[in-house]
Amino acid sequence: MQFRQKSKLAYSMVLGLLCVGISACQPPAADSTPLEDTATDAPTTESPSAPVPTTTDTPKLTEARTPKALTKALVALSEETLKQQLICTKLHGTINAIDHKSQAESIHTVQRQIQTCLPSANNTEVLQLLIEYQAMYQRFLQFNRPTDSAAFFTVMNAVERGEKITVAQLKQVPPRVRYLIGLVMGRSDIEVRYIGAGNFEFYHDLTAMAEIFTPYLPDDQRDFIQRMGQDNQHKLWFDAAITIPFDTVAERAVFWEGFMARYPDSYFYDDAKRLFTLYRYLLFFGSERTRWTDDDIRTLTQPTNDRLLQQLASRPNSQLAKDAQTFLAFMQQTASERQQSYPIPASGERGGDNINKDNIARYQLSRALNLALPQPADSKDCLTGIVCIDAQAAA
Repeated sequence: MQFRQKSKLAYSMVLGLLCVGISACQPPAADSTPLEDTATDAPTTESPSAPVPTTTDTPKLTEARTPKALTKALVALSEETLKQQLICTKLHGTINAIDHKSQAESIHTVQRQIQTCLPSANNTEVLQLLIEYQAMYQRFLQFNRPTDSAAFFTVMNAVERGEKITVAQLKQVPPRVRYLIGLVMGRSDIEVRYIGAGNFEFYHDLTAMAEIFTPYLPDDQRDFIQRMGQDNQHKLWFDAAITIPFDTVAERAVFWEGFMARYPDSYFYDDAKRLFTLYRYLLFFGSERTRWTDDDIRTLTQPTNDRLLQQLASRPNSQLAKDAQTFLAFMQQTASERQQSYPIPASGERGGDNINKDNIARYQLSRALNLALPQPADSKDCLTGIVCIDAQAAA
């Protein structure tokens, strides 16, 4: 009887302790199906809660009815836990080993291992995995541009348009390009897009990438990478022109201003500020090939944008509201009023040599708004992924 009591006590204590360990190592339950290697070797869209097989073939602690069964279950669980710990320890190396020569099976392996390791990772580890995973995909999708530019352009243009291409055409592009085209044409979340000057690139579904990590991030970090995935899925720039309309530029500026107000202590606050500054500038100045006003900044090219600016100007506690008010007032000023408020430096004075009659109004508006063009030399690129990265790494 004494032996049975001690066994029962030990059994209960171990169950209590091990249940804690199980919850720390297992991914959250979900209805989605696990990632599988497809016949086309194409990486499927990631699921943030895809279950990972762990102890399905080993005895379960909750089903053990005897000391012998309990011991057997503990041994099996310990082996599985150690195996998972080993996988997580080596995960960084596994991710960083993937490059432009790797196959899709390697991506699948990383996806499954990340699903195993994220539930027990701390915030620093989750963010590091996110950064490495994003960089991994960028390496994986790289390729050397072929010497036969005409054949390359024809094939890639057809792929982007969803048109059929022949085997003979595929043979005209390098093997790596053929392989990536196979992923695009198979069941994958990789696509092709034209980026100008005869160049194409392969790109990945950023929203799917973000969804892997969002269940394990606090609200501010979750909101940041979800928004980055949404905004950066398509290029902001094309041949010095802004690819999104005025109202979308305004909406993005409003979002990042709101993000900074909601999360003043966010890990991503400085990056949010970078994005706010960029969209704030684009909202009032456009770009070299995208102008919202005439050259003298007196008339909007789209009259409907006036109502949007009026709405911005009425926002409470907003830098954008102050900017919109200043902008609308500036449009109404005469040339003499502008010169009196924002005098143009004479030639030879500091800054005067860089001003000509074509950009006088833009110079004076920058003075009125106290807003200069964001410098491309900034060390961060926030327009290509779900987190900002070193600008040199993105080049």
